[in-house]
Amino acid sequence: MALATSTSQWSQAATPTASAPPPHGTTRELHEDALRKLPLNKLTPQGRGLTQKIINDTTIFRRLPQQTIECRPELFHFMVENPELVINMWEVMGVTNVSIKKIGAHSYRIDDGQGTSGDIHFLYKSPTHYVLYCDGTYTGTLMPRPIRGRCIISMTAAQLRNADETDYIQCRLDSFVQLDNLGVEVFARTFQTMIGGIADHNFRETTGFVSSVSVAAESAPENLHRIAGKCRRVAPDVKQKFLAISDRIYAQAMGLAVEEPTTGGDAVSTALREADAATR
Repeated sequence: MALATSTSQWSQAATPTASAPPPHGTTRELHEDALRKLPLNKLTPQGRGLTQKIINDTTIFRRLPQQTIECRPELFHFMVENPELVINMWEVMGVTNVSIKKIGAHSYRIDDGQGTSGDIHFLYKSPTHYVLYCDGTYTGTLMPRPIRGRCIISMTAAQLRNADETDYIQCRLDSFVQLDNLGVEVFARTFQTMIGGIADHNFRETTGFVSSVSVAAESAPENLHRIAGKCRRVAPDVKQKFLAISDRIYAQAMGLAVEEPTTGGDAVSTALREADAATR
């Protein structure tokens, strides 16, 4: 059974309040606000230098529409910090051609299968803020020659909880893109609405998928065990930690006693594996 059967759609997001969403787009006011909120003083000297070069010469800035998703905080942060797990799950489910490879403790090489490839590096991680540096190339029909560029992604994640004790994560993402090629800036500004639409869609779909994983952990964790078991491009310790988090979420949802995280499995995990084996 695919994970998607446990939720109505990936991008299904529930909001704890009915307040109007904050503004998004490319305005100067949003750009200035994004610059003020970059944690430059918390980056390493090298990370700060890379960031400064891009924000001082940005070709395209965009603040994506804020996403508010139902999700357990522990699971959200684990999946953000282990993107190879998300992509390998998509691959198992047959919904992506993207490939990703871990090339360092906080670095990844990625190829979207449609002409864009490059490296992603985490410059900063905290419970409420992530800063990433991306360096890559686009080769495709939209331009007569390859485009090389760099990007700083700044994502904030605020934890919310409503009256019925449901956890939500409120995500906001700012992107600063710097392109090299002569004449590309005109192209980028002409088509930035299209580019922004693609980014908005991808952000919405990705956060929606993470939410669906959290919902599945509460109600159908055996699906996560089955999918994770087929993920061949994820280190065993990452899969083990992911399933341990899933098991804790399920135990909490069922009102069971929850033990502190350990390096091994737990009773819930064992029971789920046995139940899964019995259905094969």
